[in-house]
Amino acid sequence: MEPDFPETARAEAPEARSGAGASVPRFAGPVVGIGASAGGLEALREMLSRAQAPTGMAFVIVQHLDPNHESMLAQLLDRHTDLNVLQCEGSEHIEGDTVYIIPPGRGLAIQQGVLELTEFVQPRGLRRPIDDFFLSLAVDQQANAACVILSGTGADGTTGLRAVKEHGGVCVVQQPETARYDGMPVSAVGTGLVDFVQPPGEIVNCLAAFFRRRGADTVDEQADLVADHVDDLCRVIRTAVGHDFSGYKRTTLIRRVERRMHVLGIDAGRAYLARIRVDKSECDALFRDLLINVTRFFRDAEMFEVLRERAIEPLLRNRDPDEDIRVWVPGCSSGEEAYSIAMLFAEAARRHDLPLAVQIFATDIDERMLQIAREASYPAAALADIPGALRERYVVPHAERFTIASEIRDLIRFSSHSLVKDPPFSRIDLLSCRNLLIYFDDRLQQSVLPLFHYAVRPGGYLFLGPSESVSRFEQLFPPIDQHARLFERPPGSPKYPIDLPGHARRSEARRADDGRKAAPVADEMAAARRVLERYAPPSMVLNEDGAIIAAYGRLSRYFDFPVTRTGGTSAITLARPGLRDVIGPLLRQTRDARKRVVVRDVEVVSEYGVQQIELVCDPLPDATMLLVLRDAGAFRPSSDPDLVEMDAGGDHVEALEEELLRTRYKLRSTVEELETANEELKSSNEEMMSMNEELQSTNEELTTVNDELKTKIDQLTVANADLRNFFESTDLAVVVLDRELRVRSFTGSATTIFPLQPSDRGRPLADVSTRLEGSEYLADARAVCAGGPAIQRRVVTRDGARTLSLRVLPYRLQSASVDGATVVLTDITEALSLERQLAAERERLDLAIKAGGIGIWEYLPDEEAIVVDATAAAMLDLGLEGRHPLADLTARLPSENGREVRDAFAQAARGHGDFEARLHVRGDGHATRYVRSYGRLIVGSAPLRIIGVSIDVSPEHALTETRDLMLREMNHRVKNLFAIIGGMITAGARSQRDVATFAHDMRERIAALGRAHSLADHTTDQGISDLTSLVGATLQPYRDHIPTTIEGPPVAIDWRYVSSLAMILHECATNSVKYGALGAEDGRLSVTWEHRSEGLTLHWIERMTRRAAVNTGRGFGSSLIEMSLQQLQATVERYLDESRYELTLVMPG
Repeated sequence: MEPDFPETARAEAPEARSGAGASVPRFAGPVVGIGASAGGLEALREMLSRAQAPTGMAFVIVQHLDPNHESMLAQLLDRHTDLNVLQCEGSEHIEGDTVYIIPPGRGLAIQQGVLELTEFVQPRGLRRPIDDFFLSLAVDQQANAACVILSGTGADGTTGLRAVKEHGGVCVVQQPETARYDGMPVSAVGTGLVDFVQPPGEIVNCLAAFFRRRGADTVDEQADLVADHVDDLCRVIRTAVGHDFSGYKRTTLIRRVERRMHVLGIDAGRAYLARIRVDKSECDALFRDLLINVTRFFRDAEMFEVLRERAIEPLLRNRDPDEDIRVWVPGCSSGEEAYSIAMLFAEAARRHDLPLAVQIFATDIDERMLQIAREASYPAAALADIPGALRERYVVPHAERFTIASEIRDLIRFSSHSLVKDPPFSRIDLLSCRNLLIYFDDRLQQSVLPLFHYAVRPGGYLFLGPSESVSRFEQLFPPIDQHARLFERPPGSPKYPIDLPGHARRSEARRADDGRKAAPVADEMAAARRVLERYAPPSMVLNEDGAIIAAYGRLSRYFDFPVTRTGGTSAITLARPGLRDVIGPLLRQTRDARKRVVVRDVEVVSEYGVQQIELVCDPLPDATMLLVLRDAGAFRPSSDPDLVEMDAGGDHVEALEEELLRTRYKLRSTVEELETANEELKSSNEEMMSMNEELQSTNEELTTVNDELKTKIDQLTVANADLRNFFESTDLAVVVLDRELRVRSFTGSATTIFPLQPSDRGRPLADVSTRLEGSEYLADARAVCAGGPAIQRRVVTRDGARTLSLRVLPYRLQSASVDGATVVLTDITEALSLERQLAAERERLDLAIKAGGIGIWEYLPDEEAIVVDATAAAMLDLGLEGRHPLADLTARLPSENGREVRDAFAQAARGHGDFEARLHVRGDGHATRYVRSYGRLIVGSAPLRIIGVSIDVSPEHALTETRDLMLREMNHRVKNLFAIIGGMITAGARSQRDVATFAHDMRERIAALGRAHSLADHTTDQGISDLTSLVGATLQPYRDHIPTTIEGPPVAIDWRYVSSLAMILHECATNSVKYGALGAEDGRLSVTWEHRSEGLTLHWIERMTRRAAVNTGRGFGSSLIEMSLQQLQATVERYLDESRYELTLVMPG
């Protein structure tokens, strides 16, 4: 019995503010929230197609939608309704005759008549957008809200339905039998809170009629119609269901009754009273309306966290080892609150390693809700309310529901109990009564809170709802956390007697405990109470204003009772004449003097006479006063002439005793007869129920069989139609035979092989002529009918013009037994011809691929794998042919090249052009291989595939590099020649004075330079294979520049290394002309060589006064020397200072 929101009146808001600050009139009509899931589109179409504008209502559809796909729901519904259909984008002001639809992937809420989009907090599977919207709709629209639940699985919408009902709205559900999926409608109907169950086509008219009836009268007029009969209604409900609602808030009670009247179309309160007197089902419906069972797990989670820290953990830490912690949850509804508290206790005990000695008593007056609580089975959508850690440990999930773990269920005892009429539990450590007191009027709240004080032991806790308080009983329950509504009972026994509900019942026997010392104290307390109630003079504890705080003894002779004895009633107003005038002055004098004050000879007048008394008022330490009344004389009866004294004789007593004895005999006989009749009726009822269950079971079985037969007939009809259409449309020659090889049926194409007629059905196939060569088909059919496997072979016609594929298959019955054979003939003449052509083309293609060294590969983008043939595997250095991860290929490529290849594959996979890339494959046993690859995406393939080829272009790449090298070398040599010639001219100008001599000398030197350059070409007849000649030819143009020494043993040079060695010597000479001894006037050059263990060692030594500045950059000449050294497998060492340059060349072998 917990409301999801405080019971507040709806604030009328005629207009709302838009985002720009302009006033927008607020829609005043009903707002209908519609929840749907699987199968909801069909129901929505049927529902909205009946809506004829103007309806005076606005509709908001919350449908379970895939968040990853665009919704077409608005377009689909717009074709079937006259209403305006929109998909929400956020901040829409509600307008009449408009249908608003939730967008995919977003939640929806309504605030002040404006729709707002929300983000989901829970993951998919735990979201409940219908419940979320219904909750906001209930708060925003109050009694102007309506909720409709259509086809769908699960239970989304059930919690929101309760909230709409609590706030006075109306609830409509699609008839479960008309829904494609009845999970959501059945769950909603199971709450017992649904007002109407209608087919989809009747829902709009039903809602329109309901709101039309409600709007016919004003609220005040309706309240007046009901208020005059509230007491009678409460008596009828008390008689029918056994519970008294007279202490409930009148406004709530009236509002619920009005809503039921609108649902039934009843206008007068007297008519509704007459209805519930004769209609038990309507009485139950009103009872369920008054018990709005709205609850959730860990509702107001921050308050439960305070409860855990300030109450649960202290209780576990300070628990008496010999006692269990006792928890009472009155008004537990369907059990979510009780299970939440049990989880907190279990988790705290586990975390602090404490024993879980807890007993939880969960009570309610709704037996149907208690049964749900005992089953502990809830919709999966409620999982979102349970914290993740507790959900994983204490929840057992199922398909669409979940159950609470047994270790939590074992802590709780659910029972039927009424706070109004049943005695309370006692010695309670924690009492959680959340959102129940808000339904009680002030008188009932004043009675219940002292009961709570009696039930909770000193030091125990009281946990209330966010809209509840202890009001005038703060001295009984001081707050621990006012915001969380957590209170603590202070030590000490109550100073007032409590009229416990059900006082005639015998209280529970207390457990005996021989070891405890509290027994004597308890006996002393009982004795003191007995003395006060039976032997002490009547007395009261009053406050300064005369309000009764506690009362003792027999007070009815002095006061007009009943006295609640629970506080809040004035002793002055209840006092009888004579006493009433004395109490006020007596209290004021005692208050001022703070001493005992006595008043004597006070005559209290009652309807039966006058009693003379004296009053003593004694001030108490807590500012209250003890009022004691003592009789000061005998009772004087009032004199009335109409009264006659009864005779003192006792004959009437004997007559009464005899009559009582006879009545007892008759009553006993009647009771025995009634018990016998009751037993017979019970037995008959049990037999009837058993017969009814058997008939119902039989009926269900017959219904199931009927459905199965209908399904079978439909399947056979469809299969027969499919078979007939297949036989008429196929080009296959099919002949179906029975076990005797007689024709059962055949296709039209079969007549081209066997000249069959419709009359040939039942005729042996052997008697039918055929165009086939031979009769092997008959032998094959016999073998298959005998249980052999299916047979396939090729056959030809007698003229040899056609080749057919013959397949003989077993004809199987449903039991899998063979009852004949099916002969299928397929003309494959053209296919064979095409196959031969394809084979020839394939051979030519394979030959071309092998000749061209082309590798074939296939790339699978979804798996990032590449499948290669043997050629491609060798070319890409992947080892064996077959499937390889793409990472294996990119690992063999430079990082930049690998990224380029991956990007090219990705672009091709997305359809952005063909694949083209150049791969630089680095192998372990060879130099870098250059491979050109081309590929194309196969459109429509599943999975995606890219087919391509690879071609090794390493030779072309090497040729290109060689050509570039030769061009660079030629350019370098030409530049060097010019430099050498320039040096020779400079040197000759220093030594020659005659132009003719100078010219002759230059011609000779240039000719010698040309001969030196020819040494590197082994194809000419000028090639030299001796080291002395090679060095001499290289230095010949410079011999007369400076003193030159050439010395060493004879060394033959392989012609393959002449070019490399000549190039090194030429570069050394060129550099010497530019920077060294050959370009200096006082230079000297020495070139010597010798054999050593590590190989041939050549020394190039230049000496000069000062060496010219050398360009330290790396030029093409340096690159030529390095390449030549690699070809010779030689090493070089250099030494350089201002007057000396030395180069040592070591050549192995």
